[in-house]
Amino acid sequence: MIDETITDFELVKQVQKEHPHTTMAFEYLVKRHEQKVYALGYRYLGDDSLARDASQETFLNVFQQIKTFRGDAQFSTWLYRIALNNCHALYNKKGLKGESLEDWLDDVQVSIMPDCSDEADCIQYCLEQQEEQERAMMSMRFNAELSIQEIAEVLNIKLSAAKMRLYRSIESFKKYYQAFCK
Repeated sequence: MIDETITDFELVKQVQKEHPHTTMAFEYLVKRHEQKVYALGYRYLGDDSLARDASQETFLNVFQQIKTFRGDAQFSTWLYRIALNNCHALYNKKGLKGESLEDWLDDVQVSIMPDCSDEADCIQYCLEQQEEQERAMMSMRFNAELSIQEIAEVLNIKLSAAKMRLYRSIESFKKYYQAFCK
């Protein structure tokens, strides 16, 4: 059994030392992060099955690339960047590109409100209406619970740019929420 107080960095070093023969430390890393990786995928993709696929692909990529992790950033930052890349690839592969709200309203030409019978459905619907980058920002901040500094590191952007992108994502979400959930 692995000590609960061991850090991600120490676990990664243990995985790198044992890789690929012993997987106990890697399994512990997966257990520690699987819920947040899944939540990131679910919020980004809006589908349980696709989120599970993205999570599985993420941990497979991590297992294959763990030897290349240098520790320049936190393990979680590296992990969420891989997860985000997998979500993005799956999103594009599955052709999930959504229409903007304005295009959707133009196409429908009627005021049909979505079925937002509960708060969770309404929130998911609003997230699905956002642009891909906005959805990713919301997911990293509120599902993966990354700090703004960690988001900046994941996206390889300046802290001020991460703050602005998050602000714009929240404002976009508010617009959709007010239109559909009130």
